Amino acid sequence: MYACDYLENGVLNALRGVTFPAPAKCWLALYLNDPGESGTAGTEAGYSGYQRMEIDFSAPADANGGTGIQNLTDITFPTPAAAAGTITHIGVLDSITGGNMLARGELVEPLVIGAGEPPVFLAGDVLFYLTGDLSKAWKTRVLNLFRGTSLQGTAPFFSLWNGSPESSGAELSGDNYQRVPIVFGAPAEQASGQIIARNSQAAAFPRPSTAWGTWTHSALYSAASSGEPVFIKALTEPVELKRGYMPTIAQGAVEVGLN
Repeated sequence: MYACDYLENGVLNALRGVTFPAPAKCWLALYLNDPGESGTAGTEAGYSGYQRMEIDFSAPADANGGTGIQNLTDITFPTPAAAAGTITHIGVLDSITGGNMLARGELVEPLVIGAGEPPVFLAGDVLFYLTGDLSKAWKTRVLNLFRGTSLQGTAPFFSLWNGSPESSGAELSGDNYQRVPIVFGAPAEQASGQIIARNSQAAAFPRPSTAWGTWTHSALYSAASSGEPVFIKALTEPVELKRGYMPTIAQGAVEVGLN
């Protein structure tokens, strides 16, 4: 499954201090075609008696090279009295009617709805996982939105690391070193369809009076000290931060998105 615009915007706005409220429940819906990233482009099933079904997700866990959730129990939709077309896509929404789509996916095999044959999804059939540069801590926080836990807004700080903070890396240190605050502009849709947020202001670290070490990874953190990583990105080439070399971050240089 893929994140929809509503989820992407909500997660990226959390980096602007805006809390993303979790839905009280999540609902699984059936579609005759792709509802699209907006969640409103497709045609939802509409046979007599059809309704979206509540879906309960597992705790986030390692899955497919990322972190994922899946439906805990079988989900059985109402039985159609007559043939009702072919389901090609599903969506997870925050309301039994209307509402906002959080994620959508295409079925591995289209599901033909025949008379007297209720559509069924077995436990584990509906899987949503996150990969990419979002930290494991924040992948977990995002996925827990589907389990009723809101994503608290934060004011992120840019930090410099030798090695990934999730793989025993060490944050750089030395005279004058400190994390610097990063301010993001409003999320914007790209030509690819992905929604991206970029830093709206330039930032600069203090000038080192002693060497800080080798900079191999950048990480957005949730606090000026301690806290947890939010996004982690490896540099293309390591940089030796020697005495007098002041790292700077140009406006628009920090891009974050949801994968």
